[in-house]
Amino acid sequence: MAKQDRMLKQRVEKLRLASMDPEIRMQYEAREKALRDIESIRDDALEEGKLEGKLEGKKEGKEEVALTLLKEGMDIQFVIRMTGLSKEVVEKIATKLDN
Repeated sequence: MAKQDRMLKQRVEKLRLASMDPEIRMQYEAREKALRDIESIRDDALEEGKLEGKLEGKKEGKEEVALTLLKEGMDIQFVIRMTGLSKEVVEKIATKLDN
């Protein structure tokens, strides 16, 4: 039933568009296109934000593992190999432990 209502609304909208003045129809279609473009840009930005969040979370997780390994007395080179973090990042974490 809901599907039929949606189809009916779409058909009514098509009839309404067909009966519009050509100038008004062109303005309407331009507005609809702009709205779709805005929605697409928003969706793309949301996906990009999700990806950035995932990457940041992975980095934070690796830093937590590095911190744990260093607390357990593991060698900096070992921590670098196990986490894939740069030497600079691991050394910075190690420095925090010394303070």
